[in-house]
Amino acid sequence: MSFDTVVEIIVDTVHCQPEHVKPEAELSALGIGSLEAITVIFELEEAFDIEIPNEVIPSILTVNDIMVRLEEARQ
Repeated sequence: MSFDTVVEIIVDTVHCQPEHVKPEAELSALGIGSLEAITVIFELEEAFDIEIPNEVIPSILTVNDIMVRLEEARQ
């Protein structure tokens, strides 16, 4: 999974600064609320042609959590 693609999708969705999107960054600190998180996940699913189960979305709190879930969905 491409971290750069994840950054691009987050920046395009919530219009934050790319340098703020680091693995340890909390989504809430980036301006990603529950509705934006769903949009980000949808865009990532489309970009990587994967599916992230809806029940795990509430547990995605950081950018690193996104990367972990993307990798899990890929396997």
